[in-house]
Amino acid sequence: MKRGAFILGVAMLVIGGYSFWWSMQSLFNMSFMDDWISWIFSLVVGTIFVSLGPGVMVWAYASSYQASYRQIAKQKQWQLVQLPLNCSECSKDISIQSLEWIGDQEARCPYCSNVLEVRINSGYR
Repeated sequence: MKRGAFILGVAMLVIGGYSFWWSMQSLFNMSFMDDWISWIFSLVVGTIFVSLGPGVMVWAYASSYQASYRQIAKQKQWQLVQLPLNCSECSKDISIQSLEWIGDQEARCPYCSNVLEVRINSGYR
């Protein structure tokens, strides 16, 4: 994740939230009439920052995800991993996302910790 952009988005959200809150407090207390330029400024800054902060955070996350996807897509060779559909011990469905890898070609069932037979074939294009 682009940490700097994410932190900027969080800071924009916090500063914008505080600025917007201050402008609403001034409005409800009727104290905005004394310094209406500061009130308008804090209302505008608060609205803009609260609107753009989450977008900056999502952009930071999405751009880092996109960069890692590009790195994977540039690979010349792939590995084909063959797993059993069900665990031989507990008969529950197995997915590659839920496995606990204990070696290069060894994995455990996430439910019963049974060692599963995994076949890896490399060199696929």
